[in-house]
Amino acid sequence: MKNAVSIVPALASATLTACFATGCATPARSDHMAVLATPQQRIVVTPLRNNVAVLEVSGGRSSNRLWTSKVGNAEFAQALSLSLQDAGLLAANPAAARYTLSARMERLEQPLTGMNLTVTATVSYSLVERATGNELLHRTHTVPYTAPFGDTFGTIDRMRVANEGAVKANISALVDDLVALPVKAGK
Repeated sequence: MKNAVSIVPALASATLTACFATGCATPARSDHMAVLATPQQRIVVTPLRNNVAVLEVSGGRSSNRLWTSKVGNAEFAQALSLSLQDAGLLAANPAAARYTLSARMERLEQPLTGMNLTVTATVSYSLVERATGNELLHRTHTVPYTAPFGDTFGTIDRMRVANEGAVKANISALVDDLVALPVKAGK
């Protein structure tokens, strides 16, 4: 029992030393997860143009600086908004938007460690016409991204890069879906 109690301070000290030596876990950055639209996506004619508001984002988790990087709801919502804005889909006035988008981070699968880190993001999206309540799109995307060993030195940074890459690729699939969605123009 005494050995178990004395190991706790040693573990805490080792964790803090590792944190300072390799860097503490930082949350994913929204600007690193945002998607730049293609020129075709920016000019496609759709009733969604400047008419989508991000209503709700859920399922994200805040990063624990002593453990591992995660993707929080606020960062994910900001990345979605930046991506929709770049594609010309985000409404300038969310209250006046004809369509609302909700996103739920179902799963963020992360390895414990490794050289090349592959993170897989599973996100469910729902696009609803505000006036009627009709769901126009309900899609779940499961997308992996691998951050190779050469991208960053530390495993903690590589995990953040892999998180950002997986979410960015997931948002990219959503933007593809939205610009291709056959939506009838409303009155």
